[in-house]
Amino acid sequence: MLLSSTSRLRLLAWTLNAGLSLLVHSVAATEQKSASVCAYLRFELGQSIVQLQNDEYYTKAMANPYSLFNTVSRPSCVVVPTSTAHVQAAMKAINRGRVRYAVQAGGHSAMTGWNNVQDGVLIFFAKMNTISYNTTTNRATLGPGVRWEDAIAALEPYGVAPMGGRLGHIGTGLLLGGGISYLASEHGWSSDAIRAMDVVLVDGNKVTATRSNAYSDLFRALKGGGSRFGIVTRFEVEPIVVGRQTDKNWYGGLIFYPESSGEALIRATQKFVQNTKDPKTALLVVMAYVIQDGAPVSSHTVSLFYRGSSLPHSIFGDFLDTPSTSQLLGPLSYTEVANIFGSGDYRDSGERFTGSAFSGGVGQYLKAFNDWKLHTARSAHALNSTVFAFTPILQSQIQVARDSGGNAINPTLKSYASVHWQSTFIAGALTVPTDVEHSLDWLMTSNPPSTGAPLDLNESQKNQNVYKTYGDYAFMKRVYAKYDPTRFNVRYSDGPIGL
Repeated sequence: MLLSSTSRLRLLAWTLNAGLSLLVHSVAATEQKSASVCAYLRFELGQSIVQLQNDEYYTKAMANPYSLFNTVSRPSCVVVPTSTAHVQAAMKAINRGRVRYAVQAGGHSAMTGWNNVQDGVLIFFAKMNTISYNTTTNRATLGPGVRWEDAIAALEPYGVAPMGGRLGHIGTGLLLGGGISYLASEHGWSSDAIRAMDVVLVDGNKVTATRSNAYSDLFRALKGGGSRFGIVTRFEVEPIVVGRQTDKNWYGGLIFYPESSGEALIRATQKFVQNTKDPKTALLVVMAYVIQDGAPVSSHTVSLFYRGSSLPHSIFGDFLDTPSTSQLLGPLSYTEVANIFGSGDYRDSGERFTGSAFSGGVGQYLKAFNDWKLHTARSAHALNSTVFAFTPILQSQIQVARDSGGNAINPTLKSYASVHWQSTFIAGALTVPTDVEHSLDWLMTSNPPSTGAPLDLNESQKNQNVYKTYGDYAFMKRVYAKYDPTRFNVRYSDGPIGL
């Protein structure tokens, strides 16, 4: 029997109303479950640990994410632990209640939804920020709420520095994504300096993972796996001897370039990645456009350093000889190197990170450069600025990582460039326009990573399936299945896909 047009419209309206009713009930049920878990935790742990809307640390947690897009969600409560036991209690309640959750340390990830949650429980590490150093063992212990500017300052009197990030306001979550410091070519990823981690698993149990104990598989997976494998509440790391702030044992700084030098910088970058063998080098190439009156204005900067008394022309000559607008170069301490770009504490705009990794010829680099310029031009109406950055991952870095026990990233033993595109939106904007979203997707899919060159978890979007680009992808899936057999984390928290 054929339905009349009126009957079909009535059936459609009924179906839509029924679906909407189910959605409303589902949302209400989610809110009620989260509220119940929060009420239980607030009773068990106290009001200073479990904060509700308008409480001091709830408000701080909502203002903490680097990307304004991650400030939109509103959790049912914020757990602000001061001990691992508090994190265990929170995870046990979250697991029993089957509610969504997120973890926030420095909050610098721009991966949408990774460091905040709607109608769930947010664990905020603002109070677990202790730093200690044992001069006998050369081990530093870092709480998960520590920022690298504070860790560097705390260890400077001892003449050592942690392998952290290249902006001071970034937190320890960087370690779980691998992490790149200016010491990377000589000492590996930042995570390769970890010697032990206290980890709260999804069932609330705590384990201590090291390279050689019963949890060595978890230890390796966490070094690049992010928070998918558990919540780390203590990092024990081995800092690097770098000297005091008065020890100017580095040379380098910043060079600023005009728009006309853009292609030459791209060629110089590809040549550096392909040819450089000296691990005492550090390079970060940042191509940028700032949108002024609706039009992109270039702002290209290269930070280049050498652990020595000068910049060898045989290594850095192409950057030194390319026409520049100014050069700020000279002897530096490692503290000055690590703080060359300042804190990076910006909080007024939505951010979208996209990544790739190149080990090919100059054509691969130039295509991506031109694609980025096209993306910038057609998205300028919604943007404050865009960045196209390169970090060389030298063969020496990969080898050191393997020699120190390895990490989950485990690239092919071949130098490559870690590529980072960053789109910073107009201040106050809380959504990405559809046309810009499509342009970002096009930029990403048009410039895939080279075979054997992994993406950087800290500088990618969740839909890029970063784990699949890792050399240890199969290992990671096995480890994840072992420690989270019910797949609780991927079902109840946002973040990278692929496990």
